[in-house]
Order: sequence, then structure tokens, then C-alpha cells
Amino acid sequence: MLMASLLFGISASLDALLVGISFGLRGVRIRLWQNLTISLVTLLGTCLSVGLGHRLAALLPEAVGAYAGSLILILLGLYYIAKWAVALFRSSRAAPPRILADGGEREDMDGAGACGGRGGPGPCLRLAQVFGLSLTLSLNNLSAGLSASMAGLALAPAAAATLVCSVLFLASGNRLGGCHGLQLAGCVAEPVSGALLIGLGLVQLFW
Repeated sequence: MLMASLLFGISASLDALLVGISFGLRGVRIRLWQNLTISLVTLLGTCLSVGLGHRLAALLPEAVGAYAGSLILILLGLYYIAKWAVALFRSSRAAPPRILADGGEREDMDGAGACGGRGGPGPCLRLAQVFGLSLTLSLNNLSAGLSASMAGLALAPAAAATLVCSVLFLASGNRLGGCHGLQLAGCVAEPVSGALLIGLGLVQLFW
């Protein structure tokens, strides 16, 4: 059960890692209270989806609910991997993207507010961006949380794993975002997330 919860927490929080890296690459800081707000709202969405999944599973025979939840997890994982493969194939046939000019970089940062004055630590997220990211990451977890709970995932360990992984991944991604080599992480996030969901589905199916 702990392994399944950990797999779910990591898979559900990979988007948070990419968000942290994305803003870190643009020099935008995610402050501690912003990280906690995003992670707590994501936790709320996870709890709602897992709780709903348990209620749906109670309406079905135990074996049917478990098999259906595991199958949905595996199909979600295959979908993420297939979507990544299609995007990779299309990008290989398209013209190579141009490196962002200073104007493009400045446009991305216009949406962020300044954490300090002149000579301060750099821009940080605005309040609207914090809640926008919170809702986006929560919605991303709904389908996985619903299907995982139908497969038998317990609420408490899944919620704890999601909260811890979200806080750590968001903070780590934002701190390490200054390393441009981490742009490669965006290329493998979807297949890794898909593989984790497939693994979670198999764990719930056979353990």
C-alpha cells in the first residue's frame, strides 16, 4: 500500500516539478507560502477525487471496482506515453524551434510580480498565477486519483504522499531551474508519468 501511494504521489507531482523548472528557467521565484498554497489546493483536489472514487467503488462489486480502476490507470499511462510519442514525432518533422530572444523572455516574465525592489531577488508569482496553477494541477490529478481509489488506493497515505511530493518537487524544480540542462526534464516527464501510472495500476491489480 505504501509503494502504491508513493508511486501515485510521484506521478501526480511530476507536473509540479515541471512548473517549478519552467519558472526557475525564467528567473521567477516561487516563495514558500505560494508553494504551500499550490500544494494544499492540489491536496484538496486529490482528496476529493480519491473520496469520490471510493464512493463509486462501493457501488460496484469489489473485484469489478478494483479491475476497473487498475485498467483506467494503465490506459491513462499508455495515453500519456502515446501523446508524448506523437508530439516527439511531430516535432522531429517540424522546423527546429528558435531560441527565445530577450523580448520573448521578457514577455513571459511580465506576468510575474517583483519580490523585491531594484536589485531584489527577482520576480515572483502573482496571486492570480498561484491560484491558477493550483487549480490546473488539481484538475490534472482528478482522473488519476479517481481511478487509483477505485483500484483500492487508501486516502490517507495517498494524500500524504501527494502533499510531500508536491512541495518537494515544486521547490526543487524552482531552485534547479537555473540549470538550462534541466529543460530536458520536460521531454521525459510525460512518459515517466505514464510509466508510473502503469506501474501503479499493475501494483493495485496484482498485489
